[in-house]
Amino acid sequence: MKVKQSAFRAAMLCTAAAVSLGAPSLAHAQQSSSPSQVDVSEIVVTGSRIRRDTFDAPLPLATVSAEAIRASGHTILGDALMEVPMIAPNSNAQNTSSTLFTSGEARVDIRGLGASRTLVLMDSRRIINSDASSPAVDLNTIPSLMIDRVEVQPGGVSAIYGSEAIAGVVNLIMKKSFDGFQLDAQAGETYKSDGQQYIVGAMWGRKFLDDKLSILVGGEFGREDPVFQRDRADAGLYPGIRRDTTPGLIPQPIIPASRSNTVPTALFQLPHVGGVVESLLTPGQIVSLSAACQPSTVLPSCQDPNLFYTAYYNALQNKTTRGTIRGYAEYQLTDHIKAFADVSYARVLGYGFFQPTFSTAAGGGTLPAVLRGDNAFLLTSQTPAAQELRAFWAQAFPVTAANPNPFVRTNSVPISKFWQEFGGRDSETHRSVQRYVVGMEGDADAPFVQNFHWDWYAQEGKLDGYTISYGVANIQNTLNALDATVGPGGTIVCHSGAAGCVPWDIINGASPAAVQYANGISTTTQSGKQDVVSGNVTFDLFKLPAGPVGFAAGVEYRKEQSLFTQDPLGASGALFFNAIGTRGGKFDVTEGYAEVRIPILKDLPFFDDLSIEGAIRESDYSTIGHATQWRGAAEWAPIRDIRFRGSVASAVRAPNIVELFSPQSVNFTTAANDPCDAQVFAAANAAQKAARRITCAAAIPGWNPATFTSNFGANHPSLQLLQGGNPALGPETAETWDLGVVVQPRFIPRLQLSFDFFKYDIHNEVGTIPINTLLQQLCYDSTQALASNPFCALIQRDLTTNSGAHDSSTGNAIGGGVKQVVLTNQNVARVKIEGFDFSAAYAFEISDVLRGKEWGSIALRLDGTDMYNWALQGLPGQVYTQFANTINNATPRWKVTGTAQWTYDRLSVGWTTHFIGSMIANNGVLITSLAPAYTGDYYEHDLRGTYKFSDDIEFRAGVLNITNKYPPYLPETFAGTGTGSSAFSNIGRFFYVGATLRH
Repeated sequence: MKVKQSAFRAAMLCTAAAVSLGAPSLAHAQQSSSPSQVDVSEIVVTGSRIRRDTFDAPLPLATVSAEAIRASGHTILGDALMEVPMIAPNSNAQNTSSTLFTSGEARVDIRGLGASRTLVLMDSRRIINSDASSPAVDLNTIPSLMIDRVEVQPGGVSAIYGSEAIAGVVNLIMKKSFDGFQLDAQAGETYKSDGQQYIVGAMWGRKFLDDKLSILVGGEFGREDPVFQRDRADAGLYPGIRRDTTPGLIPQPIIPASRSNTVPTALFQLPHVGGVVESLLTPGQIVSLSAACQPSTVLPSCQDPNLFYTAYYNALQNKTTRGTIRGYAEYQLTDHIKAFADVSYARVLGYGFFQPTFSTAAGGGTLPAVLRGDNAFLLTSQTPAAQELRAFWAQAFPVTAANPNPFVRTNSVPISKFWQEFGGRDSETHRSVQRYVVGMEGDADAPFVQNFHWDWYAQEGKLDGYTISYGVANIQNTLNALDATVGPGGTIVCHSGAAGCVPWDIINGASPAAVQYANGISTTTQSGKQDVVSGNVTFDLFKLPAGPVGFAAGVEYRKEQSLFTQDPLGASGALFFNAIGTRGGKFDVTEGYAEVRIPILKDLPFFDDLSIEGAIRESDYSTIGHATQWRGAAEWAPIRDIRFRGSVASAVRAPNIVELFSPQSVNFTTAANDPCDAQVFAAANAAQKAARRITCAAAIPGWNPATFTSNFGANHPSLQLLQGGNPALGPETAETWDLGVVVQPRFIPRLQLSFDFFKYDIHNEVGTIPINTLLQQLCYDSTQALASNPFCALIQRDLTTNSGAHDSSTGNAIGGGVKQVVLTNQNVARVKIEGFDFSAAYAFEISDVLRGKEWGSIALRLDGTDMYNWALQGLPGQVYTQFANTINNATPRWKVTGTAQWTYDRLSVGWTTHFIGSMIANNGVLITSLAPAYTGDYYEHDLRGTYKFSDDIEFRAGVLNITNKYPPYLPETFAGTGTGSSAFSNIGRFFYVGATLRH
């Protein structure tokens, strides 16, 4: 029998090794790593409040240990969690290098549903959001050294934890006690000696007063340095690639990136007989461009060496510094009651890198810079560049009877330029987060119940931050300075006469005083506050033959508020910057929940264990009113080796402060058409006409489809829109299903297999509606009665003769014109997701396979997700768009991680392979229009090692991305800075070393 077992284990070794090294893996457990290591002590696991042994997890649970985080080689917790296949890219160091307000954030996103639908907890308690624009938590504010483990619970668990848990929960289980001192440090850099990453942390703990008082304090400092695209020319990332969009070219092949006619010097769009000649100012001379580079939008083949690659400014990874401290204390008041306090403070500084302020050759835009014929520097400068430009100008505006003088104000040309004199529009975002928790917990012998445990806590979180954006030109000052004319006595002055204006020499270079006058800085501030008071009890109601009936219940009150304020100049739109203004709001919610677990059968033939459980949560929001969430689950183990599990849940996400309370503002559009307008009606198809005869007649008394002329549309004024937040938003709702099996066969010790099916159906997702979709499909082309159609209520018509509409047959003013269309946030979208999570783990001693060879042990693990359906219905009635396996939504169908770990005495060496299946580069166009259209299968390999010199000293080192793999070489992915493409490493091979010292 032993011979057969050895042969079987040898076969398992070969098979598992091939799987782990050939198709990738996840290095973290869903339950215990082996049957022999199962912890049977009763604890609370994520996804339930009922205390139970760790094997009886009610839903699939991915666990990442502190050791796995430290050994991963990542200095950012969010990057370590990305190795869990069910987690999709969100905000990270790669895709926030050019984002406002969120630079340096690390958010977590289960199933690609968005960070706002993944609830991040600390010890099953909420954490305040890290910026006022989102309820998401920045993992950079958590000291990773003080984490005991991270539990990732997918599926709808809102019945247990409340809103935001539609996709699932990430629960950070923190260390509560420690005896001694621990110092940990790690440093690393890329193969190009850039992108340095550092992290150092320390932790000290001790018990006092006969072990009644336990104190733990610790802190961590980390820094990540930037990597720029211009420094990856050897990998093809600079200058980069693009699609050849030449009209009529199908499919579009990949070609080198075009040069841009927006340049750091200046480019003048000069008209010329027979076409267009763009004249470019280079240091000391004026040059003309080739035909491919002359149009205001250059042709794909434009490669003039005097032009510019805009990728020069792009960062592949941003710069972040962060510091966190935490203190935890608990005091044993009696044998059954203890008090605790948890205090933390974090400060994060994220840098964003942006192109300088720019003007384009097409003219117009945010900074519509022009060179006028009476520009003083054009007329008076005697430099070679000015003389050449005057000659070009005379050719562009030849003398005619109508134009006797080329050098007049009415002759002007657009200037295309990166205004690098201001520097890059780089930003610094400072965020500080404070969190204070105090509470008590205990157990007691209560009458009629057993294992009674209770806890309560009060918590306060505070957010403070600000963003400084540099080099954001003052638009009017820049235009004033650029418009230089000859003043009295031959002096050069600003034509506007604006106070303090300093003329800008666009031909020979601006003076420091001119740059200072035109430059601008924008500052935004943000603040937030979270207050929570909660109490919970858990106990066994009574005992059945199969075991005790577990019960948990609790109540919680939570209040959230946030405020985002922009400086007055920036809010006015006067700067080359987003005019955001002020937004803020608050809400509160009172909630109560109950959960029960009932063991039905145990230790019977075909029923080694059978149990059911359920939970319900009732919530009362100040914003959306009452909400109910529930979950039902069951487990069945026909024998000890196999356990089936399933659940169904109804979850809710309440709209957040930004979605509710962003300021509403009036905007205008000329891109809309009134379906009731006679000309628009005449062009409609038969089905549309049939619907509109009913809906338009209901909306406009006396409507005549042949003569009604609306107040907006083609050849009419623009339409007024109301855009922004919507305090009347309702909740998003979701139904989730999970069905799975866990196999731990006794005849193969230390083998564990799991397979879980998941399904989500999310309704009423918050979004905005395109204007013509609202006017046509959702309202006037709908068969629903106008009076009961909520989308028609967003279209506000004026039924008086002042509406702007008229009758084309008489010319008389009539009622029925549209005053305004409300395009605020609405509950409109629906998402359906289906897939499988799977896991296989096997560990063995090498001596069991190779007798007499004491060469340590090997642990193999394979974890993955097959998400074959991720479908979005953007608006009611629309067809679903498939986002599974697309870069657009960061949702690959296949994501797998495999690990092989060899441990011998004090040495441990591991190899990890990450696999992402081939994805569609852009599902917004026909696949046949792109060549190639798929990313191809992607493999990335890591090598890690740890050596313990003693129980107190540990050294680690490794190489991440050992084969120097870059993102798939497609225009949509090669830079790796999009949300989807950030799943691929874009900095190349990375080396690191670290050490841990304990005393």
